[in-house]
Amino acid sequence: MQIVASLIDWIYAHWVTNVLLMHIALSLISSLHILLFKENDRTSLAWIGLVIFSPIIGSLFYWLFGINRIKRLAQREHPHPLKADFRQPCSALDFHQLPEVWHSAIKAAYAIHPVNFATNNQVTPLINGDSAYPEMIRSIKHAQHSVVLSSYIFDYDSLGRQFVTALSDAQQRGVRVNVLLDGIGVGYSWRKSDRALTKRGVNTARFLPAVSLTGIRFINLRNHRKILCVDGDVAYIGGMNVSKNNLVNTSQHPIDDVHFKVTGPVIDQISKVFVEDWFFATGERIQFPLFDPSAARQSAQSTTAPSQVVARVVQDGPDEYHNRIRWTLINALVCAQKSVKIITPYFIPDQTLMTSLHAAALRGVAVDIIIPARSNIPFIDWVMEANFSRIIEHGIRIYKNSRPFDHSKIVLIDDVWSFIGSTNWDARSLEFNFEINLECFDSNLNAQLTQLFKDKQKNAEPVRAEEVNQLALYKKIRNNLFRLFSPYL
Repeated sequence: MQIVASLIDWIYAHWVTNVLLMHIALSLISSLHILLFKENDRTSLAWIGLVIFSPIIGSLFYWLFGINRIKRLAQREHPHPLKADFRQPCSALDFHQLPEVWHSAIKAAYAIHPVNFATNNQVTPLINGDSAYPEMIRSIKHAQHSVVLSSYIFDYDSLGRQFVTALSDAQQRGVRVNVLLDGIGVGYSWRKSDRALTKRGVNTARFLPAVSLTGIRFINLRNHRKILCVDGDVAYIGGMNVSKNNLVNTSQHPIDDVHFKVTGPVIDQISKVFVEDWFFATGERIQFPLFDPSAARQSAQSTTAPSQVVARVVQDGPDEYHNRIRWTLINALVCAQKSVKIITPYFIPDQTLMTSLHAAALRGVAVDIIIPARSNIPFIDWVMEANFSRIIEHGIRIYKNSRPFDHSKIVLIDDVWSFIGSTNWDARSLEFNFEINLECFDSNLNAQLTQLFKDKQKNAEPVRAEEVNQLALYKKIRNNLFRLFSPYL
C-alpha cells in the first residue's frame, strides 16, 4: 500500500510533466498513423495540426473520427459472390448511340466503377414529398413479393406513421419487407420508427449502430443512401428522407427536395446495393426479385411515357467503393462543352473537384451552382461563404436560393448527362458517407431537370464580388476559421 501511495503522490506532484509526456506520445503515434494511412495531403496536414495543437483531445478526436476501419471490415465480410455482377470486357462496351464526345468518358466510367450502363429505363423526377411520398406509399401498398427500404432519417411523425402502416400491412399480407436504418440517423426520431416497425413484425436492421456490444462504432461513417425497391418493378432513389418536412405545402419547416421514380433494368443494380448493405449490417443474405422485361413491356403498352434513359448505379463509401463518385464527377466535367448546372445543399468541394470546375469555366463552359441562401447548418453556410471569392474568380456563378432550405442534389452537363442521388458536394458525402447515385444519359430527363434548375434560379440571388468584398471583417474571420475544419464537415 505504501508503494501505491507513493506512486499516487509522485503522479500528483508531476502531473504537468505526465500530461506533457502523454501528449507527446499520443501526438507521435497519431501523426505516424496519419502519415502512413491518410491519402489526402490537406486532410493529413489538418489532422496533424489538430493532433499537435490540441493536447490529448486532438489525438482522441482523430482515433474516434479520423480512422476508416470500414474498408477492411467490408472486404472481410462482403464475399465476392455477393457483389453486383454487371461487368463486361471493355472491348464489348456499348456506347448506346450516345454523342461521340462521351465515348471516352464511358470507357473511363467503366474503369472507375465497372458496372454496365443499362438501357430502356424510365426516370421520373418527383418534386418534394408532396409528389414523392404518395407514389412511394402506393408502390408499397401494391407490393406482391418483396419491399426493401433504406433511409438515413425515418421520422416517426404523421408522414412516417403512414410509411410504418404501409410497410407493416405489406408484411402482414405475406410480402417480405426489409427496412435498413442508419445507426445515427435513426436517432433523429429517438428510434421511435425503428421500434414501431419492429413491434409490428417488420424486419429491421441498423447500419453501423453508434452503440454496440460487438465493437466500437464510428459515428463519422453513415449510410446516407435512400433506397426503396418494390418487387423488381419500381425503385425510388434521391436525397429525400422520410419526414413530413418534405411536404412543402403543409409543413411548418419545409424542405425542398427531389426524388426519382425508376423503372427498367437498372432497378437490379439499385436493389443489389441494398442487398450488400443488408448483409453488411446483419450477416443475412436476402434474395430480391429481378427486373422482369416481359412484365415491363406489358406495362409500357398501357402508357405513353418514354423509357429511353441509359443509366447505371454509382455507389460510394469509405469501403472498397471509395472515391467512385468523385472520379465520376471529374470524368464528366472533362466532357462538358456548353454548360454545367449544380444544385446542392452543401457546396464545399475539395481542391481537385474545384479545379475541375474552374478548368471547365476557363474553357468557356457556363458553370452555374444553386445553393440555399440558408441551410440547416449555420457553420456550413459560413464555410461556403468563405469560399465564394475563390470560386467566382474564374467566372463560375453561384446563386443563393431564397426558397425553403433546398436539399436537392443534381448535376447536369450539357443537354444529355445527369447525375442524381444522395451525394452532396462536401467532405462528408465524398469521404465518409455511403452514397448511391444514378449516372444517366437522356436528353428528355436532362431537359426536365434543366427546367427545374431554371425554376429554382428564379427564386435565387447571384453572389456578387462586391458583396463578398464588403463582408464585415468579423464575418470573414469567422468564416475562414470554420473553413479550416472543412475536411471534417
